[in-house]
Amino acid sequence: MNEGPRYSADEFARESRYIENLIWDALVIEPAQRVLFCGYVEDAKWVKRAIDARAEVSVIEHREEVLRQYASLDAKQLRGSTSVIPAKADSFDVAISFHYLHETDPFFHAQIVSELARVAKRVEIVEPGPPADALGKRIARLYSQAKRELGQFEYYQPLEYWRKLLQAVKADVSQHVFAFAKIPPREYLHDTIELLLDTMEVEEAPPMDLEELRAIARRSDTMLLPPPRFVLSGAALGDLPQPIFTPREEPSPTPEVAKAAQSAEPVPEPPRVARETGYEFPPVEPPPQPALSWSTFNVTGGAPQPGQPPSFAPPPAPPPQPAMPFGAPFAVPGPDAAAPGDAPFGMPSMPGPAPGMSAPGWHWEPPENEEPPS
Repeated sequence: MNEGPRYSADEFARESRYIENLIWDALVIEPAQRVLFCGYVEDAKWVKRAIDARAEVSVIEHREEVLRQYASLDAKQLRGSTSVIPAKADSFDVAISFHYLHETDPFFHAQIVSELARVAKRVEIVEPGPPADALGKRIARLYSQAKRELGQFEYYQPLEYWRKLLQAVKADVSQHVFAFAKIPPREYLHDTIELLLDTMEVEEAPPMDLEELRAIARRSDTMLLPPPRFVLSGAALGDLPQPIFTPREEPSPTPEVAKAAQSAEPVPEPPRVARETGYEFPPVEPPPQPALSWSTFNVTGGAPQPGQPPSFAPPPAPPPQPAMPFGAPFAVPGPDAAAPGDAPFGMPSMPGPAPGMSAPGWHWEPPENEEPPS
């Protein structure tokens, strides 16, 4: 069992708010900007935040009941699909896919991102990362399997997957990774599983999957690490704005602590946003790459050199990602019980694109396979 540092409930709540503020800061939404959201995610929380920031907000949504639910918000509603957005080129300053693509058929990811790049000068993708601990992987697989049996999607992809999508349509791409630095309290595990159970019960998921989640929550050694959050921005070369991050929220000290601090020797202030505290900042920049387009992006993700035919050699290795501050999260007993031949998180094996349906010069790639159980 991992004995790393643990948040108290209050610390975890503050850290959750802080990470949400960092994600919002990374989006760089300014007053009067024309902003397009893909759907009303998370109860329209981020749409409302953009409205409060005095942006000109539009939302593209195809579900009539959701459109009626949020019709009173001060946002323009576009009825339609993100794979064919009913808008002219450069109609928006920013297009935001916020926790949207992992719930969409991966076969359409390239087409959706291409459409966002067509209608907006800047594209923002915000996605949860794949779980790193064995328990998180098992929970994600159960939830993904239940969604798949209902004809829905819940697939988490690595950072490089989203980066490759953006590099195919925008010349300049930056990234941020925001993650919790300590182990959350057990209340987080219970709340997360209860939320999943409520959702799966409403969607009439198989009872065996529900009971397995309940059994996981009852174990005394059960712990769960929140997934990292990826924020990727793509724009024309030189047009990416520089985020200004919110200072960390500090709790008010008690009178005893304040008095002791006055008499103590001053100490250097720790970094507000740094890899050591769970955040990758500044962004890890990859080696310089030539500008990519649909016509030059080959099936392996590499860009051919001028005057040379496309190469099908593997692309350069991505920059290494920072390790979790307290090492490998949550060594839980027992192997990760994945079905033989099952892809990560319940991902089914995907055939090649159907004739006439493939995005030009790009094909969907599944995430890397997990290590086999020992």
